[in-house]
Amino acid sequence: MKATANTVVKISYQLRTEPNGKIVDEASVHQPFAFLFGHQNVLPKFEQALANLGSGDDFTFTLTPEEGYGVHNPEAIVELDTNMFANEDGEIPQEILAIGSVIPLQDNNGNRYQGLITAHNDDKVIVDLNHPMAGKTLYFSGSVIEVRTASEEEVAHGHVHDGSNHHHN
Repeated sequence: MKATANTVVKISYQLRTEPNGKIVDEASVHQPFAFLFGHQNVLPKFEQALANLGSGDDFTFTLTPEEGYGVHNPEAIVELDTNMFANEDGEIPQEILAIGSVIPLQDNNGNRYQGLITAHNDDKVIVDLNHPMAGKTLYFSGSVIEVRTASEEEVAHGHVHDGSNHHHN
């Protein structure tokens, strides 16, 4: 079977941001990455690179920043009031504001974001809202472990069910 719409694709892969650089993300044969093909669960060019591959097929492909997580956007670096991070006692836990910390944020519409703290002082916290892989070329290599027909429930829900107790809230 080949990777096409409404199939579940399980892969092992290694991701690098330099052609022969260190591995920055991976999925092993024992803990593969599975996704429902054709349901916009992965980057479009990632899916295109795996189209029509079958179990046992190897792959190697590169995604430019524009094909991956976009170019680094300087407008996605924001300055927030330090008081936003105060706990119920009005204290600001310094460990939260550590440079390099990734913090969960939410906008006025309820959209959730991850922000990287890049600087702070007593009044302001500088947070980078760009995706951690923004601006990076992505070098993927790996193998297709399995391709199977998705269940009706998986297609209806738009994602893979792994066989465990699966509930929707």
